[in-house]
Amino acid sequence: MDRPKIIFNQDKERVINIKGILSAAQMPLVVATLLVTVTFAAGFTLPGGFESDAISPNKGMTILIRKTAFHAFLIMDAIAFAFSAGATFSYFYQNLGYLWSLSKVGARSQLVAMSAVVIAFVAGMYATLAHSVGLAVTVCAIGCISFIM
Repeated sequence: MDRPKIIFNQDKERVINIKGILSAAQMPLVVATLLVTVTFAAGFTLPGGFESDAISPNKGMTILIRKTAFHAFLIMDAIAFAFSAGATFSYFYQNLGYLWSLSKVGARSQLVAMSAVVIAFVAGMYATLAHSVGLAVTVCAIGCISFIM
């Protein structure tokens, strides 16, 4: 082969490789966007609800604010939101042409976000089911199965 054909073939392979990377990034982008949406909503629809007694000085405050499991829920939800938003942005910029390093950043951020969502779920369930320890532990154990898989 002569030099121009080799360069053309290399450019064609590079374009095909870039298209493959971009199409492979579409599903993680959807998942990261859904995680942002879910964690954002969970930040406002807190487990346990809000104090609604008209004469209470804590009216409008969350009922479970003093529970350690609720604090863990809030922290994990915030971590999941931040990392899933970061993954979403990295996948978005990946589609603009910054390919290699951002795909790794996005994948790692999404892994942290998915782990934090599971921990937030377990902590939220434990906070709301604390009065029934057996049920709370069972639900937490079932929730943690995703880490084993």
